[in-house]
Amino acid sequence: MRALLTLIALVTGTLLPATGAFVAPASADDHDHTGVGIRLVDAPVATRNNPRAQIYIIDHVAPGTLVERRIEVSNDTGKDAQIEVYPAAATIEGGSFLGLEAATPNELSTWTTLSRDELKLADGVKDMVHVRIDVPTNAPPGEQYAVVWAQTTSGAKDGSGVTQVSRVGIRIYLSVGPGGEPASDFKIESLTSARDSSGTPMVSAEIHNTGGRALDLSGTLKLTSGPGGLSAGPFPVTLGTTLGVGATEPITVRLDEQLPNGPWEARVRVTSGLLTKTAQETLTFPDAGAGETVAVTAGLGIWWWIGGGALGLGLLTLAWWLLTRRRRRAEPHPPLLVAPQAMT
Repeated sequence: MRALLTLIALVTGTLLPATGAFVAPASADDHDHTGVGIRLVDAPVATRNNPRAQIYIIDHVAPGTLVERRIEVSNDTGKDAQIEVYPAAATIEGGSFLGLEAATPNELSTWTTLSRDELKLADGVKDMVHVRIDVPTNAPPGEQYAVVWAQTTSGAKDGSGVTQVSRVGIRIYLSVGPGGEPASDFKIESLTSARDSSGTPMVSAEIHNTGGRALDLSGTLKLTSGPGGLSAGPFPVTLGTTLGVGATEPITVRLDEQLPNGPWEARVRVTSGLLTKTAQETLTFPDAGAGETVAVTAGLGIWWWIGGGALGLGLLTLAWWLLTRRRRRAEPHPPLLVAPQAMT
């Protein structure tokens, strides 16, 4: 029986520019080539400012709706390529978006058809594939996930009988239901300091998806008020975390090995699409292993809102008082009534 070696290059959680392609790994002999690429060509006008909608098929529709997109498949392997394209099921598990192989079906993938199922591309050539999602009128409410794969298959060069399969894909996040799109939201619940086995300091932030759509998380961490007034960063969040609805998972930030233990004021900024949240807490790194976990409190954030609201209310009250006083001054005074004096 022939063994099967699968090389999967579905980008997980990485927010790339709309023009960027997700590429399959090239072999060591083809280091000047990026491999097979796939990218989303268009997105709805309503989501044109959302960076996630520029690279993934993301939509909220009512049952019975037709969703259409175009994707571009490119060949930069250094040779002609025969590329299969097909939809498959996907899930979100353990903070990762997992596209399933070999046309594994779910409801969303069975609603999805492609204008072509195979492309024969010369090296350096690109071509379009139309994606059509026919949502049935009896579709259940909720968010579903799938992936559109572009796949190449080849035999091993060493003649070992191993089949090499390379895949690149575009995710589909489709929410079905009446009315407007469910709101996206999340909460940063805690920050934890640690050092890994090599002594590199790390910070993990526990994120809880409190909204109605899945999230692809990115962000930064900045450290201030360290020993001797030191500051460090911003450091990027390790990409790859996707949160399903209601899920809670950590995101991690790896820092400089020379970073002293602290204490530090750690400020983390987390983004998914157009949604951004920040949290700031005091952290001290351990000499080794896991450190402290600090629950994120409302801190200055809630007081800023309370203070801002009180100030706004006070300004409105002052403006109303000044306007009322001015109107009273502008009103004509009633005539004085003078009692007639007796004639003498």
